[in-house]
Amino acid sequence: MTELRHYILEFATIIVSLFAFYLLKNYWPKYFERKAENQATKEDIGEITEIIEHIKSDLAKQNEFLKAKLSLANQHKLNLKSAEREAMLEFNKQKSAWIYSLLRFSFYKYHLENYRDINLAVLDNQKRQYEYDLAAAHLTLFTHDNEFIGLKSKLIDEVLELDKILFNTIYDLFLSFSRAELNLNLEKDQPSEQAKIRYTLNEELISIITRHKKIAEKQFEKVNRYDLLMRELLCNRLKILEDATIANAVGSIS
Repeated sequence: MTELRHYILEFATIIVSLFAFYLLKNYWPKYFERKAENQATKEDIGEITEIIEHIKSDLAKQNEFLKAKLSLANQHKLNLKSAEREAMLEFNKQKSAWIYSLLRFSFYKYHLENYRDINLAVLDNQKRQYEYDLAAAHLTLFTHDNEFIGLKSKLIDEVLELDKILFNTIYDLFLSFSRAELNLNLEKDQPSEQAKIRYTLNEELISIITRHKKIAEKQFEKVNRYDLLMRELLCNRLKILEDATIANAVGSIS
């Protein structure tokens, strides 16, 4: 009985040994292979994660750069549109100042004692025309289409005709004053003749000024017709600028 148990124990030992050998031979290498694969997978995932994070970082930087570039471009557009708006307003201001200075010129403040000062008025008118020319030249940086240029040309042709009417009247006045001054000096010892000279001068001045008013008002009707069209054109373009400015501002914010 004891011997049988011994054989059974040896047999069991052999079976267990064989089973252990089988496990070691078949599963133990696979276990280490799987461990190695898992480790490699973890390392690969780490590398992939690092690459993804790097790409995300680069994309974020590029996105911020594009946003800054777009914001700068929008701001540049806004600045240009603001400059164009100011150029339009300045053009209209100087144009109107020149036109109405021609229309509302006052002759009644000039008399024999100060009629030479009327030359200063001529210089002032030339200054207003020069300021208009500067404003018009500046506006052409932004507005140089055929519609604007054609209308501006027609308007200024009529304004220059109004300017010519005023200049001719000033010349006639200056001539009458200077002639009367000369005659008064020649007749300085003849009070009655001086009275006649002054009366004649007064009649000439009234006639010159009355004629000027009639001609100037008729010419102003032509000026005003084109000026109304010009103001309408400018208003429409200011509205377009305003809409574009709002659109750019919204785009810059978004």
